[in-house]
Amino acid sequence: MGRAMKRSTLSLLLSIALIVPTYSSEAAENYGALFQPVARGDLSTQSTYFVMTDRFSDGNPLNNGDGYDPKNIGYWHGGDFQGLTEKLPYIADLGVSAIWITPPFKQQSIQGNSSAYHGYWALDFMAVDPHLGTEADFKKLIATAHSMGLKIFVDVVANHTADVIQYANGKPYLPAGKEKIKNPAFLNDINNYHNAGDSTFEGESALVGDFFGLDDLATEKPVVVQGFIDIWSYWIKEFDIDGFRIDTFKHVNPEFWKAVIPAIQKVAAAQGKKSFPIFGEVADGSPQTLSTYVAGGQTPSVLDFGFNDQVSRFVGRFGMADRLATLFNADDLYTTSRTSAYGLATFLGNHDIGRIGSIIYSGAADRDAALRKAILAQSMLLLLRGGPVIYYGDEKGMAGSGGDKLARQDMFATQVESWKWEARIGSDPIGEGNSFDSVSPIADEIKALQKIIVNNPALRSGTQQTLLAQGQVYVASRYADKQEYLVAFNAADESKTVSVKPITNQGSWNRLAGNCTSTGNIEIAISPNSFCLLKATTLITKSSTSKVSNLKFSSSNDSPLWKQLSVTVNSPGYNSVTFLAREPKGKWKSLGTADRMTFETNVTPGNLYRVFLQPDQFKKNAKLEFIAILKNSDGKILTSKVATGVNK
Repeated sequence: MGRAMKRSTLSLLLSIALIVPTYSSEAAENYGALFQPVARGDLSTQSTYFVMTDRFSDGNPLNNGDGYDPKNIGYWHGGDFQGLTEKLPYIADLGVSAIWITPPFKQQSIQGNSSAYHGYWALDFMAVDPHLGTEADFKKLIATAHSMGLKIFVDVVANHTADVIQYANGKPYLPAGKEKIKNPAFLNDINNYHNAGDSTFEGESALVGDFFGLDDLATEKPVVVQGFIDIWSYWIKEFDIDGFRIDTFKHVNPEFWKAVIPAIQKVAAAQGKKSFPIFGEVADGSPQTLSTYVAGGQTPSVLDFGFNDQVSRFVGRFGMADRLATLFNADDLYTTSRTSAYGLATFLGNHDIGRIGSIIYSGAADRDAALRKAILAQSMLLLLRGGPVIYYGDEKGMAGSGGDKLARQDMFATQVESWKWEARIGSDPIGEGNSFDSVSPIADEIKALQKIIVNNPALRSGTQQTLLAQGQVYVASRYADKQEYLVAFNAADESKTVSVKPITNQGSWNRLAGNCTSTGNIEIAISPNSFCLLKATTLITKSSTSKVSNLKFSSSNDSPLWKQLSVTVNSPGYNSVTFLAREPKGKWKSLGTADRMTFETNVTPGNLYRVFLQPDQFKKNAKLEFIAILKNSDGKILTSKVATGVNK
């Protein structure tokens, strides 16, 4: 018996052991009002450009200050708010809607053999670091960005402060002269820290240990909780910022986030912000792990390290499309009544793990192949689900030679020779230069795709349905409001031709972008290391979905923690399915809405609409009733019969 068959058999046996379903007839019209659209999330409509402020543009050399040494990879290089403000037209021209900047707070400028150019060694959480400019400079940056339709997301940290606390004979103390160096005042109380020594990043130490020596805050204490609500509220009210990226998110206890984030969202709403994106950094590529932070209610979104991992592999190394299908099947783990994978922050690389260029250029056969792969990577970032985050310089072909400091090059033209563009095959730079004005085919493709997306919003926040995952070719459908698109990606060094079955089964397809051709309904030929974007010439016609199956409550290979609720339909269509649960005679509670089916892999059966029940949503061993409510493209409501099970 094959491994996949063994897993399927095991899942079936577990399903039988977990539940003996009973059903009762319910009229569809009684449940139509309980149908809930998919929760897309604040980031699902955004396209973000991530800037390390110190490495972007030096607008005012007079504020470079102590620790300024552009010849040293670990010291301040001079980038500031004035320089960033001057380059806003350049960023806006890329078609993004938001800019994420590294922390602006006043730093302990130098620690050990490095400086705090990155922003993660804060001393004063209520002040702007003078290396970056003044408060007036920061306000001008935000006001100018807003006038151009750009949001500003600020990187924040609650896990730790700069390294001030020292140890003598195992006991913590504050060095003389540094007793009141931090701001606000609660940060100077040594009892508001865990003082447990350096983290081992395992078990309890991951929450209470010092992150590489940085002072780890006791975030379980009410004074610290309220302290950060006050700090972050100040930045929203005083500077009119538009969202937060949260550093070292997983190293803080969940209770802190469940108290702080809702409070911050209320402050933002009171300031008139209809949305305030918040996404945490959980450095883990497993959707099974990442989803616990989102579905578990700690944060609305996280950086999608799973997307980064699999797309980087697909483009730069192995081209295994089945792994992409497995990744996107796991999107169901993020689905709740308030969240979904559409709201994840997707990215190809960053200042910690390195650039996509370093993967591409180290393995490409020649310059042309590297360039095609770089464009392919950006097309996947922009055309697949989630809120894409472009790392500064990637649009120019910047590569770097590794992670952390090796991925934090200067963007501006005053950089020294050792920091010029590293995106090269031999001595030929992909970016064609080292200035904002240099020509880059990668940037040109980004701009072109962004313009297409503005006119076709389904490509940003519409449904994504995997249609094919075969070798080095991945094809998905994106659709909304009965309009369907096809996005196809070929990571092979030779052309590939594939056939797919989209929902739209009449008319033809127009090519919007990419190196490809299409015939019939539908065969796609894609050039080597290229992508294809097609738009149906007709809308999705009358739905062929007329029946929904009985609901199943079972274990799943996709989650070791949660039980799966699933249904199938008699014929594929443009459908959404809301899953509800309740204790007998209680009120129905939405578990979330699935708007696309699973794609069959060796891990997951295909054609399932599904969500997952987290055990803490109901009392342990509680008897539950479940129902699925389907809405098809004609607006017709269909329901499953009521099923029962036990919350274990």
